[in-house]
Amino acid sequence: MTTSIGIKRPYSALSKRSRSTESNRSNSSQSARKASEERMDDAYCVPAFLRLTRQEILERFQGLESLQRGRMLKSVQASDPDSPWAVEQTADTRARNRYTNVYPWANNRVHLQVPPDHCDYINASPIILHGSKPGKDKKYIATQGPKEGQFSHIWRMIWHEATDPAVIVMLTQTWEAGRDKCFQYFPEDLKANDELTINDDDEFGDGFKATVKLLSLSQDIASRSAIRKMTLTVDGKEKTIWHLLFSGWPDFCVPEGENQSALLRLIKLSEEYNTIPENPRIVHCSAGVGRSGTFIALDYLLQELDDGSIEEAVNKIPHFDPVFDTVNKLREQRMTMVQSDSQLVFIYQVLKERWLEKRSTMSVNGASKQHSEPQAPEGTEEPEPRPPGAFPED
Repeated sequence: MTTSIGIKRPYSALSKRSRSTESNRSNSSQSARKASEERMDDAYCVPAFLRLTRQEILERFQGLESLQRGRMLKSVQASDPDSPWAVEQTADTRARNRYTNVYPWANNRVHLQVPPDHCDYINASPIILHGSKPGKDKKYIATQGPKEGQFSHIWRMIWHEATDPAVIVMLTQTWEAGRDKCFQYFPEDLKANDELTINDDDEFGDGFKATVKLLSLSQDIASRSAIRKMTLTVDGKEKTIWHLLFSGWPDFCVPEGENQSALLRLIKLSEEYNTIPENPRIVHCSAGVGRSGTFIALDYLLQELDDGSIEEAVNKIPHFDPVFDTVNKLREQRMTMVQSDSQLVFIYQVLKERWLEKRSTMSVNGASKQHSEPQAPEGTEEPEPRPPGAFPED
């Protein structure tokens, strides 16, 4: 008995020391990694808003949620129909919403062009984000995925609200996890004379009827998207429609790995197809707020970062947070935009990666330029060498 205890005690003590050593090594490794990241952030002049920890970003998300709750409270209390937070909750509007808790602000929604005695409601919001530089404004229409029996409404909206060519970015599958997310409102396959007839029953009695014909279908591997070119024809007049269906974004989640790179390619591709900048891109997922809001925020913020506007802003106001500011502006135009905290974290992550990529490129180009400069003639002073990691002057 004594021998057994005598054997176990040193083993137990050794195990505790081993676990303690492993824990210390783990903590030391984490501290070293954190210190390395901080040095890199310093070297690449990463602004304060891109240095936020995950916990700090989650707190900012709670701030956005608090602001939204305030708007919702005002919408309940408001008796003024002109209030920016007024909502429409009639039997007709409720029937057209895919989800009971997602709908546009009444004074910032798309109005279908229908006869006066009919409901002109569609769950869609015009969105505009003003660029910091001239000519850089971004326009969108964020909308829910069309419902069965009402899919003609989105085509009516596109015909009246978008110019030729129109661009639709679809960020959901029609079915996900066994649930209906969006009605199949567009031709799926390249079949002979495969056309959709829109509003064949003349729902509003105004004679608006249309056909949608699929002209081409291709798979863009880089963006993981199915790209359809279609024509929308009304009264003999045609409008080209580009439909980009992204396959790498599950509901409430964020794209990971190669899907993240594909999303960034999709953002660029949708802008290239939208040859008229003033033309709003139609962006939808299922509810038209989570994935749609994240796409729109990234499209705008990446432009602001790439053209130097974000750097100029944080140089003037070091603690300015353009992500929080942009998402708040989106929610002022359509509730719940960027729906989950993971989607907000994703936006910060993508922007930081782009910031480091941009700075790294500047550093490499600066070093290349320095090596290619001719030597100073004899009798002149050599310029002082730049410290390692220094960036070229603007």
